[in-house]
Amino acid sequence: MIDIKDKSLCTGCTACVSACPVQCIVMRRDREEGFDYPVANPDRCIGCGKCEKVCPVLNPCQPAEPLCALAARSDEYVSGSASGGVFPAVAAKVIAAGGVVYGAVLNEDMTVGHADAEDMEAVGRMRGSKYVQSDLYGTFEEVRYYLGEGRRVMFTGTPCQIAGLKSFLGKEDENLLTVDCACHGVPSPGLWEKYVKALENKHGAKVTDVRFRDKAQSWMHYDFVYAAGGQEFRMPYMKSPYMALFLQDMSLRPSCYKCPARGGRSGSDLTLADLWNVAAAAPGMNDDKGASLILVNTEKGREALAGVPTSEVDMAAAVRNNGGFAESIPEPERRAEFFKGHHSAKDLIKYMKGFVVRKPIHIIIYRSVRSGLSAPNSCARAARVS
Repeated sequence: MIDIKDKSLCTGCTACVSACPVQCIVMRRDREEGFDYPVANPDRCIGCGKCEKVCPVLNPCQPAEPLCALAARSDEYVSGSASGGVFPAVAAKVIAAGGVVYGAVLNEDMTVGHADAEDMEAVGRMRGSKYVQSDLYGTFEEVRYYLGEGRRVMFTGTPCQIAGLKSFLGKEDENLLTVDCACHGVPSPGLWEKYVKALENKHGAKVTDVRFRDKAQSWMHYDFVYAAGGQEFRMPYMKSPYMALFLQDMSLRPSCYKCPARGGRSGSDLTLADLWNVAAAAPGMNDDKGASLILVNTEKGREALAGVPTSEVDMAAAVRNNGGFAESIPEPERRAEFFKGHHSAKDLIKYMKGFVVRKPIHIIIYRSVRSGLSAPNSCARAARVS
């Protein structure tokens, strides 16, 4: 029976909830930090052990090396995507074949959850980054149902979500395409909901839309944008304390500091990321419009990219400056202090700003990368020399 005593050993993937044959496990939100964890009812448990057998933390995948690294951009979808528009380009092929696509969406109440799409309009809701751990309840069972019907399914999510799905299914299925992201870590849903409420209190109106990464002015230095009371509010991403604390690793789930699914251990077919080191890795895309990095992990993943414009790039150069591929990040010293005090903060936004480091490593990296945008020729020369 699942019994979470050490919260750093649970990713919240919901595989155990989906696998339980008597539905004795539910996900409950912890009051301290706002993450969801499985809780089993011992009176209903039949001791079958299926919940433990599908846990990706207890049964981690072996790391696998990517077949290759690709730079990519879809001219059709790049303008409305966070990076190069690869996700909707691949999803369009699945939809055209009568398949189903799963991805994270922003709900009307500004919570984030996984949803299914059978047309490109519904896929549109999945585009763009959402920096909140998504609600997966019931999604794994739906995926299994569609696969049982012989339909193609494309499932996108974080590495731990992919690992959980694969473990839950228990076997490979030729109709399933799994796509994960180069994950920095997942912030607290509870904290996000409190932040939205703080914004609503600030403006005296409901928040009706959020774009975590708006690249209208710059892909490299994107904006955090939200709408409230019929007005749109835009700020550089580090001016939003929510985004700043996320990038400084302060608001991440405990398991993110010892992630069991990073480094090629999710079992995904494709891994998508921003090609932050575009100036050196793919200077032809060095125009601040957005470029994607794709790690092709399986032959199935390679086949899924047919028709998507790609070019092979050096692996080491491509992943440089992208923390999503590195080993798990260390837990910040003040993380426990932050979560302990955020519930009682009279002004949550001000409280959050008090924990923001003025010059985090992410700013140093992005400034270094951005310097290449102003001198693409010199970056191209440097790439050739190296």
